[in-house]
Amino acid sequence: MKKLWNAARIGILALMFAMLFGMGDTAEAASPSGKVSNLKQTEAGKNSVTVTFSALLDNKVSYEVQLSDSKSGTYKAWRETSNGEAYLYDIPSAGTSYYLRVVPFYEEYVSGSGWVKEYGTPSDAIEVVTAPSEKPADFKHTGSTETSISLSWSPVAGANCYEVQYKDSSARDATKVPVTDTKVTLSKLGKDTEYEVYVYPVRRSETGFQAVGYNYVHTYGIPVLPGKAKKPFCEYYWYNLSQISVDFEPMKCSDGFQWEVWTAYQAKDKKVKSKDQGSNTASISYTGFKKYNFFKMRVRGYCITTDGKKLLGKWSDWAYFCPQPEIIKLKSAKSGISLKWSTIKGADRYEVYASTKQKSGFKKCATTKKTSLTVKKFGKTSFKKGKTYYFYVDAYNKAGRKMYSGLAGNATNRWKIKYKK
Repeated sequence: MKKLWNAARIGILALMFAMLFGMGDTAEAASPSGKVSNLKQTEAGKNSVTVTFSALLDNKVSYEVQLSDSKSGTYKAWRETSNGEAYLYDIPSAGTSYYLRVVPFYEEYVSGSGWVKEYGTPSDAIEVVTAPSEKPADFKHTGSTETSISLSWSPVAGANCYEVQYKDSSARDATKVPVTDTKVTLSKLGKDTEYEVYVYPVRRSETGFQAVGYNYVHTYGIPVLPGKAKKPFCEYYWYNLSQISVDFEPMKCSDGFQWEVWTAYQAKDKKVKSKDQGSNTASISYTGFKKYNFFKMRVRGYCITTDGKKLLGKWSDWAYFCPQPEIIKLKSAKSGISLKWSTIKGADRYEVYASTKQKSGFKKCATTKKTSLTVKKFGKTSFKKGKTYYFYVDAYNKAGRKMYSGLAGNATNRWKIKYKK
């Protein structure tokens, strides 16, 4: 009986071991169920990518991230992770596309075989991209309108698109524009404005993820085409030197300015002088300035492309100027004070001004088309014996329906007389 019990006990133990080994075989043969989803790329460097995915609801499962040079090629294990994120580094080439998939697996120790992986179903593969390593070269400003600028650059190895960022000096943040070509026209820009521009190389994947390169081209002061210039002003007219000094309101977007001087005293006016100037002021010499003639001038701004092409803005309105009429006769008369002044060719009228002070208080006391007259009163009162009076004359040119004064900024000569009658 004792022997029978021992045999039964040995049989029961053997059955238990057999059951245990059978269970071990079942666990070894099992593989994870389910398939990773929502796989996407979230970051990129020139030799690295980061991906995220929705992990399976299984705490025992791990994941092997695999890479391939093509979607249907051989996938090689690159990284293992236990959660829904993986960072892959030491990827060989910058600015390159790879295909990545995630495979869930169990790993168990099998006697005689060591640690063994049992793989589940691979996820759908996605294209992942590394960032280009070079920066755009041969960057050029190729054209402008009053509200746009056109740019171009050379292709960057590995880039299939670009990110252009731009802002003017008053803006805090830059506007970003995706570009699929190596040229772009930035439109709807502010008038008379310069822009700061960045161009980044980008490799874009099929899913729309963009691996933006760290090397970029950056340029300041790219201008739109200057708009219409403000009317200039003759600041100084140096009659004896045959020279004038002119200026007008500066235009920030201009690389330079083009001036023209025309006659304003002929039946058909003609251009007599032109000059390019880097600033909004200019000194212009012309022998004709020694004559008592009316002239007119205009100015326009321009910007210059990288290749040296000059893009011209719009001309200003005409500004008229002439030498200051010189009073050549000034004497007391019974009826007032008689004046005679130099004739300005092209003048359509003259205005005579008088004051009891040399530098202020001048009142217009006569308007005439002639070059001489007798002024009978100063304001509403007659001239007073023994009192000193100061005079000057302004010449006007008529253009259309308007009259334009020809006095320059330095036309400050005043002629005086002590009234004797």
